[in-house]
Amino acid sequence: MKILQLTPQFPFPADDGGRIGIANIYYQFLEQGNEVEMVCMSRFQIKLGDINKYQKKGKISIILMDTRNTKFRVIRYFLKNKSLYIEKQYSKSLINKIESLVNVKSIDVIHADHSNMAKIAIELSVKYHKPIGLRLHNIEYLIWKRFYDGLGKFNPKRLFIGQQYKLLKRLESEFISKSDVSFAITKEDKKRALDISPKSNVLIASAGVDVESWKPDLNIDKLPNSLVVATTFNWFHNVNAVLWFIENVQPKLFSNFPNVKLKIIGKNPPNKFGEYGNIGVDKLGYVDDVKPYLNESEVYIAPLFVGGGIRIKILEAMSLGLPVVATDVSAEGIEATEKQGLIRANTINEYISQISNLFNDKNLRSELGENARNYIIENHTWKSNVKIMLDEYSKLVSSKKNKA
Repeated sequence: MKILQLTPQFPFPADDGGRIGIANIYYQFLEQGNEVEMVCMSRFQIKLGDINKYQKKGKISIILMDTRNTKFRVIRYFLKNKSLYIEKQYSKSLINKIESLVNVKSIDVIHADHSNMAKIAIELSVKYHKPIGLRLHNIEYLIWKRFYDGLGKFNPKRLFIGQQYKLLKRLESEFISKSDVSFAITKEDKKRALDISPKSNVLIASAGVDVESWKPDLNIDKLPNSLVVATTFNWFHNVNAVLWFIENVQPKLFSNFPNVKLKIIGKNPPNKFGEYGNIGVDKLGYVDDVKPYLNESEVYIAPLFVGGGIRIKILEAMSLGLPVVATDVSAEGIEATEKQGLIRANTINEYISQISNLFNDKNLRSELGENARNYIIENHTWKSNVKIMLDEYSKLVSSKKNKA
């Protein structure tokens, strides 16, 4: 098949959850014998050398777009009663640019990564009579709703966020219904998709890990009482999550384990994180390869309270043989049990208790880490999950050809 993949960002290097998903779908499309033309929206000019480095046997094109959530945009879309998340990624000129870059007539199927690519994909699908698949990396409206629910009654953001999640819910319902197939990452997200679009074709194609690349390095010694978290801090919910842990959990762990070390990895960490070195917080920021830092750590933490979809960073940590302590929101969509290395904790005391148990019991850490990796091997590989997408696309393409 020849696949047009529409993405809201240039996903390379694949160094955060959103990029990891898009990049691995692209590579698996290619690896499993398909032609792929990826069109990426990007705030920044991408060097030709970087495009050539990552595109391999496919083709990657870039369309420059500034999609920042500026105050002007917030006010504009609020007054126009339109979805900021969707409309900032759409314009008629954008459709024209895509058509100038890709011979859409020759495409067999259009694949849209994220709901904010759906409006473009649907318009092209209608114009060129091509089947469309929507990859629901998250149920986006739910993220906005959870944010809304967490705001205080008199918070001035409440009016805008409330408007936006309701608009987005309506639009996601429309996009799912107009897509030939939508791929949810979790059972929960499939149910949510069908709740807002009951007659739609929704399948589960979960996120994955390259388990050969993400395997424990037994030559690296573990640092005693060491924690690690890897994420991107461009999303303020991730900032809030880590700050909650630093301010509420880390001081008490430091009292009990004076040599405790929390390594914080990811793009654009706030300067405030650097103020807690006296209690064992190490703000590393962006690193080219997170694996050595995870391999030397004893426990991975994921204290997120707002989000959706699945946390690929948790899957990667588990694949490296790390037990993970995560909130219910962070662990959503991952069906591993505590015995399989995914331990739920939602309060300060629960986090302290679970991490302390792991610090104090090397055999328990080793057993849970081994079980975690086995769980990933059995349930979360990119090859098997992208094959679900390709099998459905093959059926859709055959059906279209037979009808023609």
